[in-house]
Amino acid sequence: MLTYYSPHAVINEKNLNMPGMEKFSYFFKIYNRRMMLLDRTGVLKIPIRVKSMFPLPALQKSTKTLEDVCNERATELLQRAEKLGVQLCVFWSGGIDSTLVLVSLLKNATATQKKSIVVLLSNVSIMENPNFFRYYIRGQLQTVPSMSFRFIVGVKCLITNGELGDQVFGSNISSQSLMKMFGNSIIHQPYRRDILFQFYNLNLDNEKITNFYLDLFDRLMSVAPIPIKTYFEYFWWLIFNLEWQGVFMRILSFTPEQNAYNITLEYFRTNINPFFGTDEFQLWSMNNLDKRIKDTWESFKWPAKDIIYAFTGDEQYHYNKLKQNSVSIWQQRINPYNFMNEHMQLFWKTNLEEYYEPNNSFL
Repeated sequence: MLTYYSPHAVINEKNLNMPGMEKFSYFFKIYNRRMMLLDRTGVLKIPIRVKSMFPLPALQKSTKTLEDVCNERATELLQRAEKLGVQLCVFWSGGIDSTLVLVSLLKNATATQKKSIVVLLSNVSIMENPNFFRYYIRGQLQTVPSMSFRFIVGVKCLITNGELGDQVFGSNISSQSLMKMFGNSIIHQPYRRDILFQFYNLNLDNEKITNFYLDLFDRLMSVAPIPIKTYFEYFWWLIFNLEWQGVFMRILSFTPEQNAYNITLEYFRTNINPFFGTDEFQLWSMNNLDKRIKDTWESFKWPAKDIIYAFTGDEQYHYNKLKQNSVSIWQQRINPYNFMNEHMQLFWKTNLEEYYEPNNSFL
């Protein structure tokens, strides 16, 4: 079975003759063209045999604040790097999620632990958050160009980043696009199929396929661990459920060829640590649907921005920083692998028929 696949390597003319694959290809047109999708509930069966690595944690009440969970995670990573005797490599884009990661680490690190932190950054990430770089990174933490990731993945360091922050908070371009189409107030209104049809059919211009996917999404809403009522909750649940594994694992697709043999299950479990990739963050997410966005897109991720502001006092960043697609290391990589199997073996090409799942939801 696979644990990771690249959509562009799956959805092509060579593979579309497999039953269900053509209809499955619309998934990436209606939803996300670049992201590996996998239903963690197991309700939707895609035409590819993919092993689910990250089942949804059982819903239970949690009274921890976002700051509590961030502090616990930061302390865990700092202590793990110290115990292993390795550097803690932090990918920083300057955006809200990766800045929250660094704030949490700096708040909880000892003087000795700070010496092990290495920040991967670029000129673009500095431009996105210049004050944070000026006062909290430059001259205080080790830094290397973000392009150095090619020498880090697969070697003995502890890697963390802001990955899965979007999934925890429910950041999806769909939310912002819907607000632009129908006004800000719609995001907290009870979702309606006719509005969703109008929204999704803009991308497809295919009534039959749009209704097919709305039916699939209805099935996903019915198995959510908490009631899904509003448009924002609808989009949050899709990204939280469908994108988790792809986002967690995509960094490994850019492992340099000379390091690929180092990628084992043990390495994966020990060294690859997206900051938000824990059950505790997922439980916070499921218990705090009201702590994502207020009444405008500018307020999106306000609990994270509040934590950053309490640490930096940077009013401009707090009130004006918008969620955006940060220009990150993902756009600087060359020739990524397209597939990874359950043994953590990476490869560029494969005969997809070997991984075809005939019992799929797209027939």
